[in-house]
Amino acid sequence: MGIASTFYGTSSVHITDGISDIFVDAFLSRPSVKELALGKLTPNDEAIDWALRRGGVEKLDALFVAHSHHDHLMDAPRVVSRLGGVMYGSRSSLNYGRGEGLEESAMSEIAGGSVVQVGDFTVSVIEAPHSPGNIAPGVIKRAIASPCHALEFKDGGCFVFHVAHPQGTILVLPSANYRPGFLDGLRADVVYFGIGALGRQSEHFRQAYWANTVATLRPELVIPVHWDNFTRPLSAPLKPLPFPADRVGASQKFLAQKAADHGCRLHFPRALETHEL
Repeated sequence: MGIASTFYGTSSVHITDGISDIFVDAFLSRPSVKELALGKLTPNDEAIDWALRRGGVEKLDALFVAHSHHDHLMDAPRVVSRLGGVMYGSRSSLNYGRGEGLEESAMSEIAGGSVVQVGDFTVSVIEAPHSPGNIAPGVIKRAIASPCHALEFKDGGCFVFHVAHPQGTILVLPSANYRPGFLDGLRADVVYFGIGALGRQSEHFRQAYWANTVATLRPELVIPVHWDNFTRPLSAPLKPLPFPADRVGASQKFLAQKAADHGCRLHFPRALETHEL
């Protein structure tokens, strides 16, 4: 087989070549608005098992955490405990992993510039800012365990993952932000393109974001991520984040025009939809 990548909502993406298996984030619990309002979050084992079973994921070699907010990190230790492999993340992410009982041998700290070999995959880690409006900046300074308040999940630094393979290259960009030139020299066939809160940004910001990401990478396919309402279960159809959290319709209009201008395909994915290279 070639490379298959599957979208699990938010910015969670599973990538495999049939031999090695990689997950980005693996946020599968998706606690409800009520659960968020009550304040204490804990991974939902039933939801995790359902998603992994429906996606046919039976083993794992590496899980990369984009940053340490709950909608990226919360389920990662449980997934690694179930499937094996190593959880790669910031020191903040590892502190949560420790609190959740992961062995040190099942965790590895990464930073911008880190390169991790996973079978035939070469994963390059690029540091990038969180999207504007970060509600939980800072670091997780000590081991914490669920149940946790969402605001205890400090971001701990944000990463982009360039996943290169002899059969093709995928870039997963979870947060809608950039640094000028931060992807210079890179190419990707497919970009999982974070657009969370992009609809609330200025036209200048949107244009600069596209110029420093998609226009630089020149992909054949752009798959927007982090646009869905992640308080709904993955078993239900995905729906956009509602206003005022975002203006997804504005993002859709902007992306459609930019994709047409640059000659790349744009596709908003369904839950558990797979793309093959």
